[in-house]
Amino acid sequence: MFKKFLEDDSRKNELVKQTYHLIHKRRTVTKADLIEHMQSKPTTMTRVIEELLLNGWIKEVGVGPSNGGRPPILYEVSETIAWIIGIDISRTTTRIVLTTINFTIVESEIIQMTRSHTPEIVFEELNRIIWKWLKIYAISFDQLLGIGVGAVGPILRHERKIMKPESFLSLGWENVNVPAYFNDFPVAVMLDNGANTAAMAELFACGEVHKNILYCINGFGIRGGFVNDGKIFYSGLGDTSALGHMIVQADGKVCKCGRQGCLAAYSTITSMVDEFERISGEKNMTYHHFLHLMQAGDERALHIANKAAFYFGVGLANMVNSLRPELVVLHGPLIYETSSFFDDAVRSAQSHIFMPDLLSPTYKKGSLRENAIALGGAIQIFHSYFNSV
Repeated sequence: MFKKFLEDDSRKNELVKQTYHLIHKRRTVTKADLIEHMQSKPTTMTRVIEELLLNGWIKEVGVGPSNGGRPPILYEVSETIAWIIGIDISRTTTRIVLTTINFTIVESEIIQMTRSHTPEIVFEELNRIIWKWLKIYAISFDQLLGIGVGAVGPILRHERKIMKPESFLSLGWENVNVPAYFNDFPVAVMLDNGANTAAMAELFACGEVHKNILYCINGFGIRGGFVNDGKIFYSGLGDTSALGHMIVQADGKVCKCGRQGCLAAYSTITSMVDEFERISGEKNMTYHHFLHLMQAGDERALHIANKAAFYFGVGLANMVNSLRPELVVLHGPLIYETSSFFDDAVRSAQSHIFMPDLLSPTYKKGSLRENAIALGGAIQIFHSYFNSV
């Protein structure tokens, strides 16, 4: 019944649906808050609130401070009235989460991506996990709002296909029709680039204090998602990895794409490991070994990482100069696991920004860390029910 309410875009249901959306967005509200924001008559809002309460879609959660009269009743949405699945398909791991309607993660599992993890293997495991959760929490299809997937691009968002992602260990990830692997679940399935879903998750995490957010992932590739005025900014083909191939050094290092001077040739994990092997003569170097050397104070590793952070900052400055975000969120292993990479990258970005006196965005590490992409997929599923309002 709740899903039918969300799917109902009739004029008759519009005010009730808008009111529910506002309560969800504000998390805790009073009737006076709703009347003021919705520009509604008190009697009309009383009727709407009663309808939402009667159906169990919202609940009373106490009283707020009094302004001299009777303390106002506080309202919140009922958290477990519906559930959402979020999935992050990346090069090294696939992560799946189960969230409540308030985007609280109640379950999470990780699939390590190996050379044997073809789409068939990965989606079979994802299906098994979803069925398990539906049974544990007694979730019906009417209570499951959908499955939101964030993946490495390029993707075709409207066709919901993963095209040809870079650097996957397993073969078979070309032209992957994502909904076809979830045929057992008669629910909405959405696909977006993981950088975009992560940006939406960060918008939620900051309480929409910032409406223009650049979310940049630095790992085995470099991806960026941009929220403009609270909505994802799309620019055609869903390949946010293209940001890693902006030119930061004309006639510079040869990138794996064949061109020279790409950001990815200087600042990705792969490029740093390759550079360490080149100057040290070591072979079969892993990222974890490189990180260990950095943390141990190895001068060669620190020099390579410092140079990578410099160029990463140059790339960030190019993005900031073009997009003009209020908030820049950085995500990736080196961002979280070292003390210097984030600071060095931010310092470099600030030194290359055009007119810094007029634009000086806030920089921060991702607050949701590894959960951001999957959670953002779930958030996009929820918001899809309110596109008409």
